[in-house]
Order: sequence, then C-alpha cells, then structure tokens
Amino acid sequence: MKTSIVCMLTLVGTAWLAHAELSEVEAKYLREFAGYTGGMGIGFVPEHTYDYRFRQAVLKSKDEVVQKAFILQKLPFHISSILNDLKKNQKMIGKAQYRELTPEERTALIESFEESMQLLEKLDANKNTYFYKKYRDAFDAIQAQKR
Repeated sequence: MKTSIVCMLTLVGTAWLAHAELSEVEAKYLREFAGYTGGMGIGFVPEHTYDYRFRQAVLKSKDEVVQKAFILQKLPFHISSILNDLKKNQKMIGKAQYRELTPEERTALIESFEESMQLLEKLDANKNTYFYKKYRDAFDAIQAQKR
C-alpha cells in the first residue's frame, strides 16, 4: 500500500511538472538542437540513425521535462561554440572554410550568448554558478580583447 501511494504521488508530481509549457525561447532551442540533420550518415551509420531517432522522439515528446533536460544537456556546447566563434572572430562557411564575422553577425552572436546564458541559468535553476562565471569571464575576456 505504501509503495502504491508513493508511486501515485510521484506520478502526480511528474504529470504536474510535465504540464509546464515550453517558453518560446526553449521551443526555439529544442527545434535547433533536436532537428539537426546536416553532415550525418543518417540511414547509413547506425549510431547516427539512432541518435537522429532519439532526437526526433524528444522533439515529438509531450513531456516538457524531458525536452528541457535535453536542451540543458546541449546548451554548454552551444555556448562554448559561440565563445569560440567570437574569440576567433570567424564564421564557418564550409568544411574547413572560414571568413571574418561582419559587425551584424558579431552582434547576433553576442545576443545569442546572452539568451543562451539566461536559458542555461533558468533551466539549471542557478545550481552551477561556477560554470556561469567561467562562461561570463571568457566572454568578458573576448570583449576586452576586441576593444
């Protein structure tokens, strides 16, 4: 009897969390992270096919908690990529081909960094302040270098 009550409470708690709608920003990042298809051997390489199917299942899932966890897992790499592009001041335009960022692209990257950091802090519930500081310090160093 105790076990069934605990299970029911857990299910009710999970269902309550799952009804938390994704924000517009979260939905945008979910589509970006889960919808990626470029440069992969989908249909030819089993690992790539399974990864693609998993991402599509997350994208189609009705469980927003799973979707938010997926976004949270992908955000640090995304933020590091933005910082890397800003540091190099280059944009990839092809395989091993780069060009210098335009001022508009640089501004867009800075805005994307801020948006990503806000989302990371929100989804992570401000638990890993060490990493937030690490990313912000790297961003500040890049900004100071460009002045």
